[in-house]
Amino acid sequence: MTKRVSYIKASIIRKIFDKAAGLKDVINLSIGQPDLPVQNQIKQALIKAIKNDQTGYTPSAGIPALQEKILKRYSGLVFAEKTIITSGVSGGIFLTYASILEEGDELLVLSPYFVMYPDLASFMNIRPVIVESNSDFSPNFSEIEKAITKKTKAIIINSPNNPTGYVLNESELKKFAKIARQHNLWIISDEVYESFDYDKKFETMGKYYDKTIVLNGYSKSLALTGLRIGYAVGPKFIIDEMIKLQQYTYVCAPSIAQYAVSSTIGLIKNQSTIQLFKKRRDYVFKELSRVVEIQKPAGAFYFLIPLPKGVSSETFAEKCLEQKLLVVPGIAFTKPGSKQEYIRISYAVDNKTLKAGITIIKSLLNQY
Repeated sequence: MTKRVSYIKASIIRKIFDKAAGLKDVINLSIGQPDLPVQNQIKQALIKAIKNDQTGYTPSAGIPALQEKILKRYSGLVFAEKTIITSGVSGGIFLTYASILEEGDELLVLSPYFVMYPDLASFMNIRPVIVESNSDFSPNFSEIEKAITKKTKAIIINSPNNPTGYVLNESELKKFAKIARQHNLWIISDEVYESFDYDKKFETMGKYYDKTIVLNGYSKSLALTGLRIGYAVGPKFIIDEMIKLQQYTYVCAPSIAQYAVSSTIGLIKNQSTIQLFKKRRDYVFKELSRVVEIQKPAGAFYFLIPLPKGVSSETFAEKCLEQKLLVVPGIAFTKPGSKQEYIRISYAVDNKTLKAGITIIKSLLNQY
């Protein structure tokens, strides 16, 4: 095993996923993937792509028709000079890190964060500097500015956020832009949960700062998590480097998924899905608010639930597991040594499963 691989901790989320595979009648609130079937138009487009033998390599940047449609939605924003279709947003994160960050550079990561952000940086010998957010999960700009050094090269933000559901507002985006401009930093903006914006607060970071790489995709909005279609948009000279690197890593995003998405963009309406998820959010908030003080997410489909003082997230997750409930310990998403412990749940499940899981969580919390 190489030293660089040792820097990566096995994903706690994947460990939970593996446990779920070995259990019967499990209540799984751990995995962030929409529970609804892929819409029929997408299915038919995938079938058509296969029948038309569109199963070979595509250009590493992606098929031109899909690139054109992606760039069109960012039309007028200075940062959006070029795009690349990536193997999910995770592939986009890898390519972005490798193209803008050198060994020894520092990357600011806001806690709570998506599990991949700091570990992938460490793998590349980039130092992740983790900055805790405020108790309501809003960014603590005072601490962010204190954390910036001469080695700081970029900030990665995620809105709507996994795992908190927090959505950055216009004022906060402008503050990030001001700080980044003052220190000549890149902003990497993970916007994959954009569609799940229940309070209509979402705006792209690219609207406010030209030295931005926006990462987005269709895994969540179209329930295509296994088909790995993401994209990155940004300045041409960086996207060109990402394309070059993709030639030697992922080669290209899955071809049939590219053709299917390209042919259905603008035709798929998911407003009913968003309303369904909003109702689920409201149900969870109403129920959990009876036993714990909790933040109401404005987006995504997660709750980060605070635990009573002295209760570790791993211990609580094990208690849930004893009742065949799968949740993710909050240590997967938070700065080591954080005073507050959490568990994360996903409400991207059917109502029966959600109700059963919330009932167990309420019962366990009432024991303290």
